Amino acid sequence: MKKVAYAILGLIVLLVVAVIALPFLIPAERLKEELILAVSDATGRTLSIDGEFGVSVFPTLGVNASKVSLSNAPSSNEPNMASIDTLTVELSLLPLLTGQVEVGKFILDKPVVHLEVDKNGKKNWEFETASKETADTSPEKTDEAENGSSSGFGLQDLNLGDVQIVSGAFNYSDAKAGTREDISDVNLALVLTGLDAPFKADGSLVWNKEKIAFNTELGALRAVLENKATSLKSSVTSAKVTFTLDGNIGSTQPLKLDGTTDLNVPSLKELTAWVGQPMEARPDTFGLLSIKGNVGINDTSYSFSKAELSFDAIKGTGDFLVKLGGAKPYLQGNLSIPELNINPYLPEGAQQSGDTTPAAAPKASGASDEKWDSTPIDFSGLKAANAKFDLDVGKILIQKVKIGKSSVATTLQDGVLNVALKELALYEGKGKGSVSIDARNAISKVAKSFTMEGIQLNPLLTDAADFDKLEGTGLIDLKITTTGKSQKDFVEALNGNGRILFENGAISGINLAAMARNITSAFTDGGEAQKTDFAELSGTFTIVNGLLQNKDLKMLNPFVRLSGAGDVNMPPKTLNYRIEPKLVASTEGQGGGKASGIAVPIKVSGSWDDPKFAPDLAGAIGNVADPKKLKEDLKEKGKEELGKALDKGLGGLLGKKKK
Repeated sequence: MKKVAYAILGLIVLLVVAVIALPFLIPAERLKEELILAVSDATGRTLSIDGEFGVSVFPTLGVNASKVSLSNAPSSNEPNMASIDTLTVELSLLPLLTGQVEVGKFILDKPVVHLEVDKNGKKNWEFETASKETADTSPEKTDEAENGSSSGFGLQDLNLGDVQIVSGAFNYSDAKAGTREDISDVNLALVLTGLDAPFKADGSLVWNKEKIAFNTELGALRAVLENKATSLKSSVTSAKVTFTLDGNIGSTQPLKLDGTTDLNVPSLKELTAWVGQPMEARPDTFGLLSIKGNVGINDTSYSFSKAELSFDAIKGTGDFLVKLGGAKPYLQGNLSIPELNINPYLPEGAQQSGDTTPAAAPKASGASDEKWDSTPIDFSGLKAANAKFDLDVGKILIQKVKIGKSSVATTLQDGVLNVALKELALYEGKGKGSVSIDARNAISKVAKSFTMEGIQLNPLLTDAADFDKLEGTGLIDLKITTTGKSQKDFVEALNGNGRILFENGAISGINLAAMARNITSAFTDGGEAQKTDFAELSGTFTIVNGLLQNKDLKMLNPFVRLSGAGDVNMPPKTLNYRIEPKLVASTEGQGGGKASGIAVPIKVSGSWDDPKFAPDLAGAIGNVADPKKLKEDLKEKGKEELGKALDKGLGGLLGKKKK
């Protein structure tokens, strides 16, 4: 036994003597040449050491070199792929015998690295000799590599002394894409006193003239190497954006991570400009962006819960989940926003409703010049993922329109999108509706339904269109379906039905009751404001292949009954409608009394862009309850005066200014 011990001790002594004597037996210049040849064989590139070169073996295994460079690919404009002013490596030798690695120094001073992709897509970091070699991928070695740990490599511990990158620079250019990125002033320092001690990495760099500082701390590096749990803290700080993560790593294979995160962007507009994607926006928009919450990663599942979001003056809370492990991605989330003001993000000039552009020249009375778009609409993206998302908003402001509490539920499943408007509060009314898009086949199917009741028309129309001539409580009901590939297809295949019902209201600008007594006083500006009250203004309509037809428009008033019928042909954008007022002989209830006296129908026809309004005098003669009285009225007032009165009346009804 003693002989064996003496033999081992003798072997160690010989090894130590050999190591100490090695630098004296083999000159540094010879080692330098061997190193250059080895790099050339491995990469096919030229390693140059144009400055000092020194090697030490005991007590530290070390290399000191200056003016070191590695040549670039032949297609590159840069002569060197990498260069280093000074390289210093010092590794304690004796601890290696027990499987411990102690790095005294590892310093790269002023390293410069050029990463390039040429016009053919070839990367300069892919070496020709390496690509020609075939790796040994036998099952035994593959399993060993995948299941290996620190002990598998004989590494018992690791201690890092002075490990730094000083004043480095990294450049990336892609000739094929026409892009280039430059990173300068790269500084990095690593701290590790042992595999079971915290591992820290601190550094900074300059990109796009802005300094970015970063820090990462692991509870124990051994836990990461052996796929065990440990703590993780990380941060990125700059003038444009800051990010922090404080959590835990459960494992790395598969990756399991949880923690709290905080992202803060003082100005989103400045951030996008900094990264080379400037945006046009108003000075008071696209400023602060703040995102806080709990982040979680479990293999292919990513969650962000208890999220607090701030964007300009908009604030919200929610939960989000993304699963990538299935046949297609699955997204789930909910978002609650107390108040949403859309106005700051509308185009300039559109913040105030009622803005107008200069009137265009009159068009022909045929179909509209602006045709429906026949460009195919691509809904194939609806088949790329499945999703479920709920949105709740306490208050919405769009231009002058004020929308109360709203709730929307969205589901996307195998190419079918369903959007349910579960709640909508609008001007004292309530509504609900749904939209469905079925994109499973080449021809998409669309269905919509909407019901709104109890809505106050005057404040709604005033805010929405600066139209204050209609009052009352309204009900709107609409159900439509269509199929097609483009907007034009959808309009031509549109089918459905609906109804409107406005109660206890009034039309300002015209007094049809006064018209029954004296036609010339119905449109005058003197005295009280002109108004026609009604108990009901209602109608139903059907849509068949883009043709909307209404046959039962009616308005009930103590002195007038108004009825209407006609159609709106949506594919050519034309309309043909007839409105017929009938004056009542008595002031009985708004539903009573027989129509008599003067009735002057109004014809509305032509294109949507330039509709024509004209009194149907021929129809008026045929509808007069008392032709003899009409004749006497015409003689008394004169045809010219009647024409002027009708013109003024139509102007008031349509909201046109009187001349």
